[in-house]
Amino acid sequence: MYQLFSPRSALRLRIVTFCQLNRALARVRRELEAHGFWDEPLASIDVFLVPVGTAYGWQWYGSTGEIGIPAVSLSRLRDLFGRRYTSLADVLRHEHGHALADTHRGLFRSRQFRSAFGAAHESETAFEFDAEFHVSAYAATSPSEDFAETFMLYLKHGGRLPACIDTRSIRAKWKFVERLGRAVRIGRRRWSG
Repeated sequence: MYQLFSPRSALRLRIVTFCQLNRALARVRRELEAHGFWDEPLASIDVFLVPVGTAYGWQWYGSTGEIGIPAVSLSRLRDLFGRRYTSLADVLRHEHGHALADTHRGLFRSRQFRSAFGAAHESETAFEFDAEFHVSAYAATSPSEDFAETFMLYLKHGGRLPACIDTRSIRAKWKFVERLGRAVRIGRRRWSG
């Protein structure tokens, strides 16, 4: 039996509730812990459900560090008109990538990061999207977004690089994320050597 999908039911699916946020947040925190990223600095970052926003979510980098997820998001509403759907868990994974960079700056202001991502983390350098180098078009907008998008997929796929994005450049970024998890797990604040 087919169920009709009305605009009203579609709109309901695009409004984030407190319960949905808590469920997705618990899932993402388990993933962060499983891969070594969950530590005291990251745990200190608050996540808030806010009434309205233009983006799927945001992280106040260099400020309070908090993550904001709008109940009603213009980006999520645009998904109704043919854009690819972005899950709440993916948004939280991405924003926790930014929060990790914010709370562990010594590991991000490094030769290792520049080597993997092609520029300094805080660089405003935008690249032309190329699937050989970027996991998404949004990843090409800056090195920090490149990291957050790669980090999101790393958590989403349990640390296993999907064959469809397995290129030499993306493998180097994946390796950075993997090494980052080990460094955070043992409490390292900077890379050695």
